[in-house]
Amino acid sequence: MGNRRFYIPSKKRARNLKQNQKMSDEEFDEFWNEEYGENTEDDEEILAELKARTQEKLAELEKDYDFSDMKANDMTQLESLILAMLQLDDIEKEVYKRRNNLTDTNILALEKFNKILSQLRSDISTISTDLQLTKKIRNKSKDISIVQRWEELSKKASQFYEQKMLYIFCPDCRTLLSTLWLLYPHGERNKIILYCERCNTKHEILLSELYETGNKNLPDVVI
Repeated sequence: MGNRRFYIPSKKRARNLKQNQKMSDEEFDEFWNEEYGENTEDDEEILAELKARTQEKLAELEKDYDFSDMKANDMTQLESLILAMLQLDDIEKEVYKRRNNLTDTNILALEKFNKILSQLRSDISTISTDLQLTKKIRNKSKDISIVQRWEELSKKASQFYEQKMLYIFCPDCRTLLSTLWLLYPHGERNKIILYCERCNTKHEILLSELYETGNKNLPDVVI
């Protein structure tokens, strides 16, 4: 993705993000003020910090996932995912800070935070699945890729074997008398003499000719 940049939303846009829509206005204001303060004069500094954190998180995700073929809608979802991850991290830190100071006010705040955390985790899981970023999906795709690669290699090995091995049958009773591989398959002097014990017959085969009849001396025999 190179130097791809995200547009960092204002408080109004952040309010409309999926993970924040279920909050009441009071809950969202409390969350926003807790995280970013009420002083609008600091908005530019806050947005600059959020932009830097977003780019840092994006760079972290790019180490594990390929975003190169994402469409515009995918990028919007990715933006929401990263913002949700940052919110989750911030709220978890806030909950951790309040763990040893369980006043009535803090208990109510922790209950609200836990509801928000639960929703954020759900949103992160949903968006990750939509973008096929979950470990489960990636591993499944990897497993399928390995199976397909193995099948391709097995098929090529089988084709290689069939192309190189020669099958010689008794022309009379059609019994398989020999399979062999030649280091010099196109040597015109290579011949073999075989005896069929079943028919008590002798057969001399010019091996170079077998490559012209499907690697066997009886073209109509199915191997």
